[in-house]
Amino acid sequence: MNSVTIIPITHIGFSAAIAKREKVQMETGRLKWRYYVYSLTETQGLIAPVWVLLLQARGLSYTDIGVLGALYWAVLVLAEIPTGYLGDRLGRRQSLLVAAVVTALGIGGLALAQTLLPLALALATWAVGITFRSGTADAWLYSALAQAGASETYTDVRGRGRALKLAATAVTAVVGGVLYSRLIIAPFVLTAGLLAINAVIVLSFPTISDTADQSQSESWRLAMTREDLKHLFDQPGVRGFVGYTVLLFGLVEVARTFIQPIVVGSQVGLPVAAVGGLYASFNLVAAGASATTGRIERTFGRRRWFLVAPFLLAGSFMLLPVSPVLAVPSFIGMEAIWQVSKTFQSSVVNERTPDRRRATILSVVSMAGGVAAISFRAIGGVLADLRGPLLMLAVLAFVFAVGAGALLTVTPEVVFRPAETDTSE
Repeated sequence: MNSVTIIPITHIGFSAAIAKREKVQMETGRLKWRYYVYSLTETQGLIAPVWVLLLQARGLSYTDIGVLGALYWAVLVLAEIPTGYLGDRLGRRQSLLVAAVVTALGIGGLALAQTLLPLALALATWAVGITFRSGTADAWLYSALAQAGASETYTDVRGRGRALKLAATAVTAVVGGVLYSRLIIAPFVLTAGLLAINAVIVLSFPTISDTADQSQSESWRLAMTREDLKHLFDQPGVRGFVGYTVLLFGLVEVARTFIQPIVVGSQVGLPVAAVGGLYASFNLVAAGASATTGRIERTFGRRRWFLVAPFLLAGSFMLLPVSPVLAVPSFIGMEAIWQVSKTFQSSVVNERTPDRRRATILSVVSMAGGVAAISFRAIGGVLADLRGPLLMLAVLAFVFAVGAGALLTVTPEVVFRPAETDTSE
């Protein structure tokens, strides 16, 4: 008679647990690598150091540049909600695919535009493409990780993905500055081609199950969005925290708009070919900061970060009129500070938002930042023409410091603590 081996039930259960954990790790690993490759090809580093110089080369004034910047953000604001709904309703992967294609068309259009109106149209197209990605990319990543049972890795994965994008941006920025000095349109045409590759990468993304009930009426969906927004902003400290990060974004955006005229102009005096290298240093430092966001959160804490880092940036901007030499280190520090702050902002909102409207809610927050960018850029262009870009940055940094300080005084500490994720349907 053959003997029968009896396997304890506990052993079977233990083996099943190991197999399940290994499956989760494999799925998470594939998600991470696809997201990392996506982040690499998403870069627009070739045009980052020269797009404002292109506008100047077409004969635009500081005021014109500020108005175009405000128009860019006005389009972002107007398109945020519709594209956020597309991300939730039609599929986040499809939304990211449209983002790559439309952004490529807008950037390619900049290469061909010669006057104010065509330049405005190209910038508007570029902005529409960006809105298809804004909020949706973060929502896709968070939901994909949650579906794989690894939502707790979101901060690290997003931070590393941003670091890869910033590193790619640093490398391509060097190339972009050199290319621009030889052929103005070259960086823009090549960026459009890179975004076409990005679209192919998106096609390899897995489809994420949508927890929203697509059979419901539009009025029901709008009512649920309002309910989820109310749920988010009624939580202690969220209003003040979002307001703070919105002001910070406005300051960062106006500074980004005038980096190139400042460093190429008489204030710093860099040659155009060297601007790409300067932008590379911006992005390398920002990449390092983004990659360590998780460690900063664990060791330094979100609240201490927002009490110190953005105010140091504002202080450095306020010193620019009397010490222009601070411009380069200030801009380097700005990118690092914003990358970490943006990830913290995304984490706070994600943790307090139901999955059914996560992309839409993130788009609303991004829209609020766009409103600040419109105001800061429009006012910044006029002030730069009147008093110069350095004094303009000093004035707007003071405005930020006053507003952010007031918001922090009424924001309870609890908002800076990680909250339990709400994935209710």
